[in-house]
Amino acid sequence: MIECKDLIKIYSNQYTNLRVAALRGIDLRIKKGELISIIGPSGSGKSTFIKVLAGIEEISSGEARVGSYQLGSMTAKDLLSYRLNSIGLVHQFPERTLFLNGTVKDNLKFASSLCSMNWQAALKQNREILEHLNILDLENRRVSYLSGGEMIRTAIACMLAKNAHLLLCDEPTVQLDTENTERVKSLLKQISRDFGTTILVVTHDLRFISGVDRTCEIHSGRVSSLFNTEDNFAYEKQEFPLLFSSQIDSSQSVRIPTEVYRLMQLKDNVNFSVSEDYKVEIVNPNGLVPQKIEIKEARKQKTLSVKSLPKDYYKTKEIEIKLVEVSKIYSTKTTQVHALTEITAEFYKGELAFVVGPSGSGKTTLIKLITGMESSTSGEIFVLDHELHMITDAECAKFRRNNIGIVSQQGNLHPYITIKENLFIRDILSNKNIVLSKYPQDAVESIFDMYHIEQRKNSYPLEISGGELQRASLAIAQFGKPGLLILDEPTANMDSELANEIMDQLYKIHEQLKTTMLISTHDINLVKDGTRVIELKDGKVDNDGLGYLVDL
Repeated sequence: MIECKDLIKIYSNQYTNLRVAALRGIDLRIKKGELISIIGPSGSGKSTFIKVLAGIEEISSGEARVGSYQLGSMTAKDLLSYRLNSIGLVHQFPERTLFLNGTVKDNLKFASSLCSMNWQAALKQNREILEHLNILDLENRRVSYLSGGEMIRTAIACMLAKNAHLLLCDEPTVQLDTENTERVKSLLKQISRDFGTTILVVTHDLRFISGVDRTCEIHSGRVSSLFNTEDNFAYEKQEFPLLFSSQIDSSQSVRIPTEVYRLMQLKDNVNFSVSEDYKVEIVNPNGLVPQKIEIKEARKQKTLSVKSLPKDYYKTKEIEIKLVEVSKIYSTKTTQVHALTEITAEFYKGELAFVVGPSGSGKTTLIKLITGMESSTSGEIFVLDHELHMITDAECAKFRRNNIGIVSQQGNLHPYITIKENLFIRDILSNKNIVLSKYPQDAVESIFDMYHIEQRKNSYPLEISGGELQRASLAIAQFGKPGLLILDEPTANMDSELANEIMDQLYKIHEQLKTTMLISTHDINLVKDGTRVIELKDGKVDNDGLGYLVDL
């Protein structure tokens, strides 16, 4: 179904003459009907690989074949036809590929119209797909009213409605909790079996190592390993000998697994020792002794325990955010969706608080109401002495610009200016005269260094990965030290190691600056013991207290 040989993709910037190799020689073969997860850290080239297979990006050199299509020799018109007839692309933010003001049924009707002229047969097939994906009850609901998990399933349903032979999913579970992630995994497995669809899931989520046919690891634009689910030894290191997998590419190159590279203290060179019984060993050429290694225990699952706030918690604290019986109802002529119901809560100056809950619990809706991006149906909202329920949209926009640093799930930045220039959007909209060449460069460098994005400051938002975009958004939100930082799923596009590092940085910033922070997330592992947590369930406050992680 898919065959890539020495696939290379180089991005060139016509203004700076900078060339960046996103893919450095991918070698990969995938059979029809397989469910494959493509795993790798942020910036490893995963999303670029998906775009190449989807015909969105042209390859620089090498070969890429999908079915009978040779992607490297196709014209722009041919690639457009290829995408239309053969490819189903599920974006990590599915709202970007769906008609938000249309119903689920409308979206499937449009998708099926791309490949079928028999309306009756298409409508019947669409209902069967919705029933198969367990969202038939949502067919008349407007897409903008769906939860993250429902929107992902709708996007998948649309791709099946257009009879796509290859389904490419780019970070499909970044907005989902573990329970909904497992549902999506099971759904994709079922689709690959029932429809014979070849499915590639590109993700940094290590939960996708299980429940798939094979896992391909990508590091620095190369395939570093490819293994079956049952051979998942690289992540189950519980006893010696420790076994690792890697792949030999078409140039006879092989990537040394990261753990082995660190263990052997290797740098630029490596020696190989071959014994009489043909056992090959890696030897440090400088004679350095390998580091000691401890066997890792299997990672234990955690659950969040929320204990009541101490009686003196409210004393001497100044309220910065107050919600009084706030409700939000999304309405159409035929349906009503109760996103939030009579929410009453207070957040205090200098506090770091989490809003947690499963997909669809109302977290993002609550963030939108607090920032004035949406108006409430009923209730009162007070933020920094402003009555958001009483002011106009224009007044809300001005209030946000002057007082709040916001990081959304999508990492919304202006696409036509560089990351560095995006730092000054707030000042530009406030009619401040900013001259970049005269602005203190150490302030700019330090904020980008803090979030490990300094090397991408002169890139445009569309040129960087999802994880890099989110880190850039964090830097920009904090720049200028706003009175309030609102972060909606701030680590959703990052691998676990980087997410933990960024969260440690956020905790340090809060400790140093005492900036009021409100963080919405489904990832309970981000919560440090003793931190304030408001837990939502079905649009209502289920718990409000101090959070503690405990083993299941």
